[in-house]
Amino acid sequence: MSKVILVLLAYSGTVSAGDILVVVSKDSTVNTISKRELVDLYMGRVHSLPDGSPVMKIDAPVDSPVRAAFYQALIGMKVSEVNAYWARLMFTGRATPPMSVTKSGDIAALLANNPNALGYLPEDSENENLKTIFVIKEDGQGAP
Repeated sequence: MSKVILVLLAYSGTVSAGDILVVVSKDSTVNTISKRELVDLYMGRVHSLPDGSPVMKIDAPVDSPVRAAFYQALIGMKVSEVNAYWARLMFTGRATPPMSVTKSGDIAALLANNPNALGYLPEDSENENLKTIFVIKEDGQGAP
């Protein structure tokens, strides 16, 4: 019985991702982004960063709690709903979904080496090679 409680407590700790940092390479010319611009980018409506440069959008792993929290806070959708949305868009050939990494640790490396890449990380993942351009607060609010 106590093992079950420990497993549930451990799982409940991973559901809340805390604040989510939207980050780019420190070499990126982008210093800030609005929530509307993020929605447009991650939902395939826009294909370039606010400065006009092409963008490589990076998604956390499919089963990542931070991915679930990101989409819930950003657009109020579950990952399964976002996947269905992208399946429809890809079928019509209108857009390409963000690149999904298999390991969360790959996100920072991809971002650091590409000034046109955009991604998100949990708040405890700050990295000297990245700069935060937007913060999605745990309560769903955003701040540049």
